[in-house]
Amino acid sequence: MIEDIVTAALARMAEGSGAALIDLVRGYFSRNQESSQEMELLDRAEAGGLSPRDEQELRELLLRYADQDPAFRDQLQRVTPSVGASNSVSSSVVQKLIQAQNVGDVTM
Repeated sequence: MIEDIVTAALARMAEGSGAALIDLVRGYFSRNQESSQEMELLDRAEAGGLSPRDEQELRELLLRYADQDPAFRDQLQRVTPSVGASNSVSSSVVQKLIQAQNVGDVTM
């Protein structure tokens, strides 16, 4: 469950719609006196400039804090909708199915 919450959080950050989420994490880091390196990591996330290494580092930090602090985990979950969907089609007529949520500036 924690992994799902963190994955959803990182997805929101990557798509540029995680401002409230970044503010939440920045506040948590500030209260826990994280180093400027972690704050710079959040700045890069906010600017949309996370490298794969940055993303992994942020994932590990969020996983650790979400595991250690149930209140933080609950806050993360509240500001982060789940990622992904599962659909079932039980028709012999449907041969191919394409699902899309965000395509460019269009949200479906």
